[in-house]
Amino acid sequence: MIEGSSRRVLKAMALVLLAVGSAAGGTVTFTGSITQATSDGTGPAGNNTSLNSIQDNDFYSVTLVFPGSITSSGTFDLTGSSFVFSVPNRSVTESAFDSISLTVISNGAFDDLSILACLTTGSGCSFGNQLTANFEILAASLNGTGVAATGLDQPHPLDLLEDDGLTDIHGTIENYSYTGAASVPEPSTAALAALALVALAAYPALRRRPVRFAILGPTDCAGRFGRSDRRESQAMKKEKNV
Repeated sequence: MIEGSSRRVLKAMALVLLAVGSAAGGTVTFTGSITQATSDGTGPAGNNTSLNSIQDNDFYSVTLVFPGSITSSGTFDLTGSSFVFSVPNRSVTESAFDSISLTVISNGAFDDLSILACLTTGSGCSFGNQLTANFEILAASLNGTGVAATGLDQPHPLDLLEDDGLTDIHGTIENYSYTGAASVPEPSTAALAALALVALAAYPALRRRPVRFAILGPTDCAGRFGRSDRRESQAMKKEKNV
């Protein structure tokens, strides 16, 4: 049975592995300001009524957290990742997204990015329940932070449709940031280094623990074996007496 220090060491190792595993992943964030709210004649929002408090010129952000990394052009299926639209000063968030895709198209010195995130509410993504974003950044800044972005698909680079298209919120896209798994040590290397530190820290405590040995005799064995030995011994004594 593993007890005391040994159990604590194993728990520490498990936590280290969990932390290292969860650290690997990418995050894309883009921000801008609202140019069309429900107060401009769309809506009112029904599935997420907090959207009705958004006003023109409010600052918003969209954060996408996904496994792996994006370092070149291509289309990436990020379904199941975390995708959150937020308007902080109104305490508004929308995160009921399921199917998510991100496309990066090389365009000379620029990269054109397109995001489609489908909501789980309403009659379906193609019926006006989605968030789309289209913008352009310098290709050299795909993995950069605080990067200036130019909105495409004017006049609504950001377009949040809900309630089967009844709610329609627009926004600019002005800033882009990326943090990725490439900046995190390889899980295997990081895990080995962390586990080595845990083991070194625990070694003195484990060394002080006494080691106990137990010698088992025939009578300590379970069930029929102990009884069988005693019967054989009694039989041998009877033979000698005869």
